Amino acid sequence: MSYRYLGNKTRLVDWIVGTISRVLPEGSSIADPMCGTASVSMALAQAGYSVTAADALSFPVVHARTRLMAKEPPGFKALGGYEKALEWMRSAVPLEGYFFHEFGEAGRPANGRPPRLYFSANNAAHIDGIRAGIRELYAAGNITEVEHSVLLHHLILAINKVANISGTFGYFRRDISGPALKPLTFEAITFEQTTGHHFVLQGNVEQLASQFDTDAVYLDPPYTKRQYAGNYHVLETIAREDEPVAAGDGGLRPWRDQASSFCYRRSAGKAFRETLEQLRVPHVFISYSEDGQVQEKELLSILCDFGNVTVHEQPHTRYRSNNGGGKKGPLVERLYHLEVS
Repeated sequence: MSYRYLGNKTRLVDWIVGTISRVLPEGSSIADPMCGTASVSMALAQAGYSVTAADALSFPVVHARTRLMAKEPPGFKALGGYEKALEWMRSAVPLEGYFFHEFGEAGRPANGRPPRLYFSANNAAHIDGIRAGIRELYAAGNITEVEHSVLLHHLILAINKVANISGTFGYFRRDISGPALKPLTFEAITFEQTTGHHFVLQGNVEQLASQFDTDAVYLDPPYTKRQYAGNYHVLETIAREDEPVAAGDGGLRPWRDQASSFCYRRSAGKAFRETLEQLRVPHVFISYSEDGQVQEKELLSILCDFGNVTVHEQPHTRYRSNNGGGKKGPLVERLYHLEVS
């Protein structure tokens, strides 16, 4: 399962969970309130922890609910089972709806600009057909909340494979690329049994921090100025099942209310401090890159105000968009362990 997401921790997850497990006994509870793709949440669950996953955005919540709460293929009684549900997605009747017009190569955006080339015309119409079908199934009570998330999860995975983008959904390529001409595909995923009791919430970390009654919290804040809400607006629209005004050349949904303070150098340090002030847990683990908005010396100074700090380091490959932009060379990821005093 691959994700085209900034800061995705898939390649670091074994190191992160291994480091946490040397401190936190199996069977403990841990919250992951900035869960993203839920890769770390799922790995923690597989390691025997009870996990509370959360995120400010809707599409990570879809991922987390699918990966943590669906421990076996859902029944999908209304569709004849899981495999039949996938076949239903493959054969959904295309519609020339919101995605076709706002994000498809043959569309007519409402603001009058030329077509946005996020998707081929066929894929955009297929997306609209699936979206309409999922809404109808859920509104009629024919699928459960988890089944609803599983369908949206599959749609997001399928979209990621054919989106005509260089890295994120901030903008589209000038011409339709070869991969974007391929049809949407829906392949069975692996559902894994885990022993813990898991929960999935939605909200930003500043709102949720005081609510966690867990043995530990794992924080994975954004560390660049690139806002997830803007760079993944298409996936957020899939998860929220709405049809917002698609603004400007890129067709972004309104996202400023979901902007993270961790993305700005002027406010990131304050965001760390305010979050830590609200947490009431004995252990806090923080993933943070050397490229982060808060420099190591400043972050250590903040953390040391709350207890004893140990720093673990791991070199890895820096994320770069498909167009080769950005910094080159290896990157040091740090995992800070704060033992709250």
